[in-house]
Amino acid sequence: MWIKLWRPLLLILLMIFIGVIGFHLIEKWPFMDCLYMTVITIFTVGFKEVHALSPAGRIFTIFIILGGVGAVLFVLTKLAEIVYEGGIYKFLRRRRMEKKLGHLKDHYIICGHGRMGKEVRERLEEENVPFVVIDNNEEKLKLIKTTPKGFSIQGDASHEETLSEAGIKKAKGLAALLPTDADNLYLILTVRLLNPSLFILAKALDEEAERKLLQIGANRVVSPFKLSGLKIAQGLIRPTLVDFMDLIIRRKEIALYIEEFAVTKDSCLIDRTLKECDIRKTANVIVVAVKKPGEDIVFNPSPDIKLERGDILLVLGDEKEVSQFENTFLGAQP
Repeated sequence: MWIKLWRPLLLILLMIFIGVIGFHLIEKWPFMDCLYMTVITIFTVGFKEVHALSPAGRIFTIFIILGGVGAVLFVLTKLAEIVYEGGIYKFLRRRRMEKKLGHLKDHYIICGHGRMGKEVRERLEEENVPFVVIDNNEEKLKLIKTTPKGFSIQGDASHEETLSEAGIKKAKGLAALLPTDADNLYLILTVRLLNPSLFILAKALDEEAERKLLQIGANRVVSPFKLSGLKIAQGLIRPTLVDFMDLIIRRKEIALYIEEFAVTKDSCLIDRTLKECDIRKTANVIVVAVKKPGEDIVFNPSPDIKLERGDILLVLGDEKEVSQFENTFLGAQP
């Protein structure tokens, strides 16, 4: 704040200095009389003149009034701007943000807006998925544009107050992407106290941290270095496969989607086999894999596999076909 005010304040001091020297040279008044006359002139107080002014003194006073009033108005404008931007504006912005966050649900919370957090946030924006980003660094958060489904909060992600403000109890998932493994460990412990059932994906920098993060409550742990190494190796051995997977993940160059769906209690898929459902003919999508609770993923599942409540299906198709599959098979039973 003081950095923005020092130039306007210096301008006022300069005007006072000029006024004191000018009155002393023109009217030959004592220093205190010159200072008093200068101050009441600059701030237009309207008190009676200390001594009668000579014609030259009156002309000089006119210039002091013009310059002094301009300088004071400049200072007041800067001060109001600082107060508004630094206090009132932030307060009103935070109140509006809190009101919008209060209506948010089934959203994702991104803790940490570093390189990985930025990639995750951009991906969620592309998917038009609601999210809240938490980071201590105000400069990083300035990169985020507030949208009807995207918000940012400045604060410590491991604090209960910050997580509560982000709607932790109504969130669908959380990404623990803080700079250190220790920070992510503490964050997950805090999250598990506030929302024991929340899905948590965490970043780990080494294998020991990966093991501990899983033990204390993370549902999934991602090692950026391990993933990068695997992708580089696959890129060397099977470059076309890597290109194809990138196209599916990014969803920019081709209209091909892989979506994940859970078989709910209202789904017409329950207690029916893939063959009986005839998904390919009805919705023109491919069920790439099926994951039953507590079991490994079954890729290219058999037509005779029976679907049950809680099963996860990976479905491949274009956007329209995937949407048709969701409406047809995952809605209420007829």
